[in-house]
Amino acid sequence: MQTLNSSADKKRVGGGDASSRKSDQEDVTLSARQVEIIDLLAEGKSNKEIADTLKIGYGTVKQHLFVLFRKLGVTNRTKAVITASKILKDRSSNLSASAKKSKGKLTAAHAGGHSWRLVSAIVISAPDASLATPQELDWRNQYFADLRDVLQSYVEALDGQFLLLPYGGMLAWFGYPNTHLDDADRAVKLAQYTQYWSDLYLAQNSTIDREIRLAHSIGIGVASKPEMSSDRNNELFASDAFRLAAILARNARSVKHPLADALTKKLAPYSVTWLAVKAKAAELAQVGNIAAIGAANEPPVDASPLWGGLPFIKPVIDLVKSGVAQWVSVESWPPAIATSLIDALGNATQLDGFQAIHIRMPSHQRRDKLLQSFFKQSEYSVSSVGPIGIEGLVSAGEGERLATLFAQFSMVKPLVIQVYGIKALEAFKFVLGDRGIDKIASRPIMVIAANLSESGSPQTSVRLLGPRPIEMPFSRVYSMTVPAQESLPEGIRVDLQAILDDLSPQAQALVVSASQNLKHSIEDAIASLHLSHHQSQSALQELAAIGFISAKQGGGFEFRDSATAQAIQKLSIPRS
Repeated sequence: MQTLNSSADKKRVGGGDASSRKSDQEDVTLSARQVEIIDLLAEGKSNKEIADTLKIGYGTVKQHLFVLFRKLGVTNRTKAVITASKILKDRSSNLSASAKKSKGKLTAAHAGGHSWRLVSAIVISAPDASLATPQELDWRNQYFADLRDVLQSYVEALDGQFLLLPYGGMLAWFGYPNTHLDDADRAVKLAQYTQYWSDLYLAQNSTIDREIRLAHSIGIGVASKPEMSSDRNNELFASDAFRLAAILARNARSVKHPLADALTKKLAPYSVTWLAVKAKAAELAQVGNIAAIGAANEPPVDASPLWGGLPFIKPVIDLVKSGVAQWVSVESWPPAIATSLIDALGNATQLDGFQAIHIRMPSHQRRDKLLQSFFKQSEYSVSSVGPIGIEGLVSAGEGERLATLFAQFSMVKPLVIQVYGIKALEAFKFVLGDRGIDKIASRPIMVIAANLSESGSPQTSVRLLGPRPIEMPFSRVYSMTVPAQESLPEGIRVDLQAILDDLSPQAQALVVSASQNLKHSIEDAIASLHLSHHQSQSALQELAAIGFISAKQGGGFEFRDSATAQAIQKLSIPRS
């Protein structure tokens, strides 16, 4: 697995004397499963052969190797075999059998805490320019410089990361270091806008011949992959996502649409229109099923049947068309469901003639940062669906100016503003301010914003707040049944399963029991399992070190985040 390491990490990995490295190796303990994998590595078995031999998933093997390499301090299979063999030789033959029993604070602390996340990568592929004329190269350099500036600005607004690649290519990703509920949607929106901007640039720029311009058009690929990362190191492990996105980008130029893998499509099912693609290139077999991302001006999918038809939305749409703004608060738990519901509501309004602006919450909460992000996202949403005079507004620093932009846009067509994020409603109100809210109150504008709880029983409701989002104790509320959705992509499932399988019996029983009833505390789970003080303390130390739980203010422990608790709950691991 490839890694992108900071210079400090490289220095740390390379530093240290022989005695310290030997001391580290003496502290390493190997589980029975890890010993089995070492034996198969020594036989030259591939990951697939190991999976078949041990009757486990291919992804589980990769995760075991990830943990094993980090534990041994090595970077390849050969070094892993040599190092592990030396450790096993220096110890008694029953070490592997006792490793699981001895697992506790020392072992877990040495291994370091690990957390899972999903990374969505976008690769922009540039065609070969080795045969280009000097005139072409000058034009090409300007083209990619302009594209770079646009993308850097939009990626920053969407709270992602951006990197230039050799030969003019570019890379962006979401999910690290800032994680959001809708990272795959952000990646898809970025790819969609990048294609729009490039097509428009190539069509309008007349510096060189049109055929030559088109020969320099870009390809865009999007891929999402789960990854595991150590909390102790500033490292990014997402080589699979980047590699698959690069393959898709190389093949996207021929279809003139961004290409995405199946997991990205699954995670962002309603944000855009998806187009079927028949893969021809041999290397696309590595990616599996793929789809093309449709343009922003194509009609979206009607997702209302998943939510009982959304019968309440039609009267709201008619009221907005009459010139009275309406605010819709989406309230749900778990939070991930809200993204799909906001998409479904927004799609219903677009199919009724509205134009949409999508705003996604950044991680920073300062008002000036929020305003800057909202302005940039609104500007790009507007430009991708049609021209409108916004000069002089983008650089403004007040929420009232942002509201003026929305008001101007609504004069062309009724407008739906979809705002995603845990506390998106409050943040959007905060940025607009009272004057901004008043400015759009008598405009054909619908605001659909998330206002989500972070705990509770699974439920989803929509609250209608009228033309101004104030506290309304008697506001209309519509409750809906949450549609059945796959809670965990397969990759995340096997990664978490590998970590859970490697826990001690007490720690596994505790974390699974605690995840079954999130209303009770972890201390209640300890009591229900009748663990001794020594067992409970060892289990808590192990779970804290691996990153599943953390100490809470006032004492005790809690799950690190609701997503981790839900994921463990959905895996339904049998209690030991």
